[in-house]
Amino acid sequence: MKNNMNAMKITTIKTSRSNRQTRKLVALGELMEAMKHDTKNGDIGIMRNTLQRNWLQGENDVSPTKYEEILRLPTVYPAAQLNLDKDGNKVLNRFNGLLTLTVEPLRDVEEAEMVKELAAMLPTTVAAFRGSSGRTVKIIVAATRPDGSLPKDEEAAEAFCRQAYPLATHVYQGLLNLARTSEKISVQPALCHEESLLLWAGFRMTLDENPFYRRETASLLVTDNNYIVATDEHVEQQTQTGENKKGVGHETQELVEYMHRHYSLRQNTVMGYTEYRSKQKWHVGWRPVDERTQKGFTMEARLAGINVWDLDVSRFLKSNFIKTYNPIEEYLWNLRDKWDGRDHIGNLARTVPTDNENWPRWFQTWFLGMVAQWLGKNPRYGNSITPLLISRQGYNKSTFCRSLIPKELQWGYNDNLVLSEKKSVLQAMSQFLLINLDEFNQISPKVQQGFLKNIIQLASVKVKRPYAKHVEDLPRLASFIATSNMTDVLSDPSGNRRFIGIELTAPIDVHQRINHTQLYAQAMALLEQGVPYWLDDEQTQRVMASNRQFQLRLPEELYFHECFSIPSDKEEGQFMTPTAIFAEVKRRAGSAIPRGDLRAFGRILANMEGLVRRRTRRGTEYLVTPK
Repeated sequence: MKNNMNAMKITTIKTSRSNRQTRKLVALGELMEAMKHDTKNGDIGIMRNTLQRNWLQGENDVSPTKYEEILRLPTVYPAAQLNLDKDGNKVLNRFNGLLTLTVEPLRDVEEAEMVKELAAMLPTTVAAFRGSSGRTVKIIVAATRPDGSLPKDEEAAEAFCRQAYPLATHVYQGLLNLARTSEKISVQPALCHEESLLLWAGFRMTLDENPFYRRETASLLVTDNNYIVATDEHVEQQTQTGENKKGVGHETQELVEYMHRHYSLRQNTVMGYTEYRSKQKWHVGWRPVDERTQKGFTMEARLAGINVWDLDVSRFLKSNFIKTYNPIEEYLWNLRDKWDGRDHIGNLARTVPTDNENWPRWFQTWFLGMVAQWLGKNPRYGNSITPLLISRQGYNKSTFCRSLIPKELQWGYNDNLVLSEKKSVLQAMSQFLLINLDEFNQISPKVQQGFLKNIIQLASVKVKRPYAKHVEDLPRLASFIATSNMTDVLSDPSGNRRFIGIELTAPIDVHQRINHTQLYAQAMALLEQGVPYWLDDEQTQRVMASNRQFQLRLPEELYFHECFSIPSDKEEGQFMTPTAIFAEVKRRAGSAIPRGDLRAFGRILANMEGLVRRRTRRGTEYLVTPK
């Protein structure tokens, strides 16, 4: 069971010099972003500098009454959404189940970064960051009951905290001891000076340019029997009884220390495998851990005198001791607030020569939809529009499509998808970022109107990974773009609103260097401003009208125009049923039209421009003039 933390509301309370309190509810994700920057007046930096000077002189008192800068900082209460009564007392509105721990004292920034990295190994860690003084690390931990519920009232929530905090401190203290950090470092509930209830554990607003933050996390299960359960692995570990029935084996501990000493490891949550990089050969880059590599780890460990086997190494590599890593989020979130204000998306669209004046606007909408798809902004709908670049060969269409993805994410580009392998297509949609349907004219009308039409609008895909036991519902990542050397390529008689057909008037200029940093920084900024990443009804109708020039004309439609004309006046024609019209077309065309589907022919008539229809007892009739 995973918990989505990004939108969870937590409480901040700011106290003015006149002792007036102001309460505010803030989304946890927004707080983590705000934490990367100091306050407007630089209060946190001022306070840290003041404390640093006094620490050097042997003064360790950091109480709010001693330093006025601390009083200016809001107090953050992750555990709850709360209100203030008329006397300024905190009143519980909703308990979030978040615990806040303090790791102290720390010598320097390097030690703080090490503690944050260790905390990130546990799946229950929501966030880890430096405290406002700069000499602590705060760790936010998710906790819940075994049935996933949380206490509702203040008394029950405080009782829950008194049971949960000893378990959490035991686990995180054990993790620090396992890594053999300084014995003086301790893990305690993060109680502010003026608080006495564990429910109100929290911290002063702080500054950390690189906090660890996990948007989806497992929960620490708190039971009446004092067990801790990591929900990702469903592994129970008894604590607080004074007895650890199994403990951590000596060989296992040595293996963990050996692997972290020689390798950097991370679990790629997009690709679904563990990656490694040698600390001695860091310039080589990250590589996936395959079976050969894993056996090599085992041999290295045994040659180092550690008595472990393949199963031990495999268990470690698949455990929560490997920190998670999302390459998409890391790339995109590092670009927030870096846009220079220029229209890089529009400029890129204008490198595609076309007479369609709507192209820059439609391209921006699609591009924002692609980035929103990567971020999972809309879990109900997928990016269901697809640019279709049409021209003869040599117009750099495929090169342009590939250039849309920055080199850091080029692994996410695919231009050789085989639509007939449906399982592979669904798997690709959960792992790739942009799929180019190259040579779109070779996709049959049946596939266009069936399988392709369905997958383009999916928000998630159900697949069974290799060697997995169950089908998983995975978020869709991929958006689509397409190219064609022919103009009559769209075959859906009911309309082609999912494609944006664009005919090129000249080759695309692919020699201009694309500033991907600014391109995606602009996309992030526009999405945060609420710019739509979908086409409204008016734009959809314009797209469908534009796409009529690229409609594939079926033999039935061509023979219809040989047999009938569409009158402009009701007095000039006659109303006929689709059956009668099809019979006449079939009689005139003979074997040129195979035995077709009357319902499909009805869809052709229903979407034929200018054809008048009416409803009668015999069904729908169309106004035509036989030739």
